[in-house]
Amino acid sequence: MERTTLFIWLAVLADGLAGLVGGLLSERWLTRHLSALVAFAAGALLGAVFLDIFPEAVQATGPSAFHWAFASFLALAFLEWFLGPHHHDHSAHAPGHHAHTGPSSTVVPSLLAADALHNLGDGAAVAAAFLVSTEAGVATTLVVIAHELPQEVGDYALLRAKGLSRAQALLALGGVQLTAVAGAGAVLLGSRWVQGLEGIILALASGTFLYIGATDLLPELRRATGPREARGRLYGFLLGLMLVALASAMERRLLAH
Repeated sequence: MERTTLFIWLAVLADGLAGLVGGLLSERWLTRHLSALVAFAAGALLGAVFLDIFPEAVQATGPSAFHWAFASFLALAFLEWFLGPHHHDHSAHAPGHHAHTGPSSTVVPSLLAADALHNLGDGAAVAAAFLVSTEAGVATTLVVIAHELPQEVGDYALLRAKGLSRAQALLALGGVQLTAVAGAGAVLLGSRWVQGLEGIILALASGTFLYIGATDLLPELRRATGPREARGRLYGFLLGLMLVALASAMERRLLAH
């Protein structure tokens, strides 16, 4: 259990550091490669859902995993229909995109609140996955980081466009990353009292990741402005898919020995 807990906190730390990477990259590089990063996230997200996370959820909870995954998928759909989209348009947040930069009393707090809730779920999913198996934990961590990179880069660009300095933007994003710690801690404590909690959370995460990949990320693959960008997105998607598949195969091989 101590080893599993260590893996969980290391994974949460890696996720938190990934959320701050936007401040380390040049705006020119982000402008050129953000769409490929989004495509990479889509491939990694969907690959891990079908190759690792959801199979582990089914193994842990049985057929009820389908019900939990479907429930989380529908919940996100209803949330967007009634409250408006809570996933970000990555292309609109690219540093080269000229967004409105005037003062806003709601955009920044709303973005940070949504990001905090997202990170809370990520921390819970990572902890639940490691409690089920190391294989599921590694796959979920890869997925969370892959999706975190383009999302947090987009958030960073938007905060900068809204007038925050580099230090202020990084401090704000670093603060909301702490909610992942709360999510992981809640699962670690709750798993001692609720039998099968890990499998339920993995099923919920599967539905969530599937919704994000299918409705938020995949559609952006069709928005390429030219052949070069289209190729970059295709290669990014295939790379994300192949890396998750390779990690899954290597993990299974190591566990078999």
